[in-house]
Amino acid sequence: MSESASELSQDVRQTALNHLLSKVQQRTSTFESAIIETRQALARILISDEKWEEAARQLQGIRFEQSQRSYNTKQMFEVYVKTVELFLQADQLEQAAQAQGRAAALVAYVTDIELVNRYRLVQARINDLSQKYIDAAAAYHTISQSGLKDATKQTEILERAVKCAVLASAGPQKMRVMTGLHREKMASSLRCFGLLEKMVLKRLIKPDELQQFSEQLEDHQRSLLTDGKTTMLDHAVREHNIFVLSSLYTNIKFENLGRTLGVDAEDAELMCARMIAENRMKGRIDQIDGVITFEGAREVKEVSAAIFLKSQTTAQPPPMHFRESVAARWDERIVKLCTAVEESVDLLIERQPIYTKMLFRSAN
Repeated sequence: MSESASELSQDVRQTALNHLLSKVQQRTSTFESAIIETRQALARILISDEKWEEAARQLQGIRFEQSQRSYNTKQMFEVYVKTVELFLQADQLEQAAQAQGRAAALVAYVTDIELVNRYRLVQARINDLSQKYIDAAAAYHTISQSGLKDATKQTEILERAVKCAVLASAGPQKMRVMTGLHREKMASSLRCFGLLEKMVLKRLIKPDELQQFSEQLEDHQRSLLTDGKTTMLDHAVREHNIFVLSSLYTNIKFENLGRTLGVDAEDAELMCARMIAENRMKGRIDQIDGVITFEGAREVKEVSAAIFLKSQTTAQPPPMHFRESVAARWDERIVKLCTAVEESVDLLIERQPIYTKMLFRSAN
């Protein structure tokens, strides 16, 4: 029977399998194995015809979880992963995300590393297409570290990780992911290494430095934001530059910040407000003076700013919010110093009472 079936044309086989499936579909419990084999055979035919979505729906119709029989975990997992891969090839992101949930429930029980990597790859791809770039970058990075035998494939995966990391929203989490990617031995050979290194070293990036990297991006990564003119890359780099400036300056006017970013003062303020609200940057906005005060500046700059305030007697004083911020921090350090001295004296009295009594008597 199998030999004669193999001699039939693809169309005839597909018609026969669809007819068989329609006859046994209503008696699932009786013909369970036949239904699974028929759907898998139909999927193979549809894949050969590059009908990705139809093939995915055939595999999606296999319901191992409703089966009365026990199936091998690896077998079920492989079918679920293949379903996700086919939906992604068909550009059906929503369907792929739903199918990925079925595979996610089994991944912890699968030991085949190649199969697990296939799952991680579709998971990263879904995050990538959904513009969840920080999650995608982390997932791609994990795959690149899983001992891939193909060096070309490993380089490709690592490059995907860097692209997603660059496009991710600026903040401490992005810096951690990018630092990990920068440490990879193969990172220096990537085409996008220059931009990666600049971001890790917290250097300002100019718009004219993005052309080469932009050409390496996929179509969905070049999409425009709601304003219809700003790309994902432009937005990510502007946020990066704000993040860099927050560690260099104590405060800055939005007019000057906007000039550095290539936007107007209002857009610069909105970007800063969003980053602060999402806990990706610490700062305080004074809308009256049009100034943002960063709380991530180095302590040495805060101390020098306080000394500057004290030494200026005739010059015009800085804005009130700046003075209050520095004065509050200065007062806090004084309180901590006094507390430490008091605790030290108490400890000295407790452990060396005779010496302490003599010390205080001589001081009097």
